[in-house]
Amino acid sequence: MLTYVILSICLCSAVGFQMKSAIDLTHPFNENTIAWPANTQFSATQIMKDYTETGIWYEERVISGSEHSGTHLDAPVHLRDEEGGWSAGDIPLNRLAGPGIKIDISEKCLENIDYELTVEDVEAWESKHGQIQEGNIVIVHTDRGKFYTDRDRYLGRPAGMDLPFNDTKHLHFPGISPAAAQVFVDRKVYGVAIDTPSLDYGQSRDFKSH
Repeated sequence: MLTYVILSICLCSAVGFQMKSAIDLTHPFNENTIAWPANTQFSATQIMKDYTETGIWYEERVISGSEHSGTHLDAPVHLRDEEGGWSAGDIPLNRLAGPGIKIDISEKCLENIDYELTVEDVEAWESKHGQIQEGNIVIVHTDRGKFYTDRDRYLGRPAGMDLPFNDTKHLHFPGISPAAAQVFVDRKVYGVAIDTPSLDYGQSRDFKSH
């Protein structure tokens, strides 16, 4: 989800922001990119890296992987009660830009790896900074991003268990509760970002926060 924020920073730069103040929140996209366990993992096959017969240097790779890999955007069409909604290409550009706010729940996530952002957390933030406004982009900081280079730890897979690579039953990481997600809907925010594999916490089975 963090791509949402990067798009916001880049687009806003054209209307007043200086790129020197932009912060890159993305992870590199390579063979170590983490995808949702049940999905196709990223791969890049070098098919040409040499001079052509005419003496021109030419490089090309075939790249494959799930759209839900690494730093990415979940379009409204992704998970919903019924078919429909915007795909990524349908989202108006002005909905990909807006003032960002950060709600830090990292201390609570240290105590509970399955912690979910609550309505009370949102209200506590608003009591200090004012009500979240329409068009804001909310960044939920759990501090789990620091584990991104360790796939098992980032996904919260229990240590010592011999699990299949595509296992999704033993995921443990924080997320956003459906009630808190509804607050963001009511506030008409333009996007929500989080430094975990999903908006929903790892043990979710209904993905209501999506």
